[in-house]
Amino acid sequence: MIELVIFAGVAVALLLLMLWAARERAGSQRSPLAAPDLPLEEMFPLHCRHFPQVRQALSGPDDAYLRQRASRKIARRARAERCLVARQFLVGIEEDFSRLNRLGRTLAALSPRVNRKQETERVWLWLRFWISCRLVSLSLRTGRVSVPRLAHLAQLVGHLAAEIETAMGGLETAAGKPLGTSLSA
Repeated sequence: MIELVIFAGVAVALLLLMLWAARERAGSQRSPLAAPDLPLEEMFPLHCRHFPQVRQALSGPDDAYLRQRASRKIARRARAERCLVARQFLVGIEEDFSRLNRLGRTLAALSPRVNRKQETERVWLWLRFWISCRLVSLSLRTGRVSVPRLAHLAQLVGHLAAEIETAMGGLETAAGKPLGTSLSA
């Protein structure tokens, strides 16, 4: 009986957390990247492409080298700057995912063959992404940089971009005309 109460409490808490995260804040300004008149090519990931450089900047050997060769003050400063780079990358990845998610919803509205399973998969992907972002953000606030988690987020964005590009190809085929993007070329 106690397990059921705990499970129900956790489920309600997660539901409230998801509703809070998804709400549109009154008076909030939208990012210029989320503008509705954005060209189609700019709806695809912009920040995700820079993950190899971010991974190199956050690499362990560089940190070990700094601990051996530099003073503690410089090593701490370098770690703080690395956390800043990771936080900025995380914000960029979230913007990429948000734009792709919006584009996916638009394509789903245009597509005659969207079923519940596909919509459920999209929501599940959003939930996994959101939880992963919160975990990475929490670890960054404690001063820990998790390159594998950042890589996972970049992979989720890449997966969504690939699925959207496939869906766009299907719509182009169904419509008999291109959607005006040169992403495949």
